[in-house]
Amino acid sequence: MKVDYTVDGIGEAVVFIHGLSDDLTYWQLLTENLKKNFKIIRFNLRGHGGSELGEDEITMDTYINDLNNILIELNIEKVNLIGFSIGGAIAMGFAIKYPDKVSSMVVMSSFSKCNSHIEGIFSKFENALDNGFGEFYDVILPMVLCPDVIQSNFEELQMLKEISSKKNNVLAIRKAIGACLQFNVENQLAEINVPTLILAGKYDEMCLLSMQENIHENIGGSKLIVFDNVKHNLLVGKNNLEILKILQNFLDKKRKEK
Repeated sequence: MKVDYTVDGIGEAVVFIHGLSDDLTYWQLLTENLKKNFKIIRFNLRGHGGSELGEDEITMDTYINDLNNILIELNIEKVNLIGFSIGGAIAMGFAIKYPDKVSSMVVMSSFSKCNSHIEGIFSKFENALDNGFGEFYDVILPMVLCPDVIQSNFEELQMLKEISSKKNNVLAIRKAIGACLQFNVENQLAEINVPTLILAGKYDEMCLLSMQENIHENIGGSKLIVFDNVKHNLLVGKNNLEILKILQNFLDKKRKEK
């Protein structure tokens, strides 16, 4: 089973985990800057990017074990995890299953369990996927980006829709949704005892701010930063540089405290 990943830079290991229907290129800007001081590992979830989907049942443990196998292959004993959306859920799951392998964690726009709200969102996604990736894109776009961002980047977003429609694997997205529907680590969050940063969008329609506040409350010593100008996708406009600075400071502080 081929799980596609890239390694850039040298230093302490940082793993980026992308979200539903994304791929490892989502992290390109952050990677280009952080690779100067860290070894950046990005991997594609099953059926995303260059990773094969295979015929196995897909669960969150599948993605977690894929990451663990990558670390074993690279002979890396400990990592800093940064995950967006489903990627953040995978990061939390990994930190619970392999606590000795995690140095720190950053969770962006994520969830610790699939509650009724998220079930409703995923139901909309699955219905849209019945008519292909294009309709899924149209449904998810206003959930992840604010109207002004969509309006000011309309042509670029339509071009991205065409490109994504050709390369995305609808079955892989369905299987990822199925994995999310079974995910629930809410009662195990207290087991996470590494420095943890939670980044949330004030107007997130998918992973509501209240859900991310709950993650913060259950992970002891964690810090929550709320961006008041975005929905689900935090890496928009000037936030890119602000988040880069936040991540650099978080990782540098954690490294100095060793």
